[in-house]
Amino acid sequence: MNKTLIILILAVIVLSWNFIFSDTKKIELTDSAKVLQGLSMTLKYKIAIKEYWKSTGSLPDAEAWGNSERKIEVDLSKSLVKKIEVGTDGPGVISVYFTNKDIIKVEKEIDGTKVMLIPEAKGERLAWGCEGTLTKEYMPAKCQ
Repeated sequence: MNKTLIILILAVIVLSWNFIFSDTKKIELTDSAKVLQGLSMTLKYKIAIKEYWKSTGSLPDAEAWGNSERKIEVDLSKSLVKKIEVGTDGPGVISVYFTNKDIIKVEKEIDGTKVMLIPEAKGERLAWGCEGTLTKEYMPAKCQ
């Protein structure tokens, strides 16, 4: 076979592969990544709740969290997160509320949904579970 023909066939196969398989999955992964980026903002909260738990022996409810001196500032403007609350859905629970934003597009409506990160004391450490009302495709795998 001619080298040029082989190269042309390979180029058509590679371009076809990219065209067929990249479009739909790329949208879903991008939307999920945008949600996970919002959830990653809770790391400071997890650390502060762990410190609170270590020093007091209990997990804070909303009132105790509000009275504590642990004020956490995160920039939510570049994420899909509307707000983050501690203790409103149970002691130590981090509630992450989502919204659709014009500057950050996602395919499905997520306004008013939330993910709750739920702490559980396991010996000397806190383990985090989760549940929520966010669209199933956007929920982290361990929450589904």
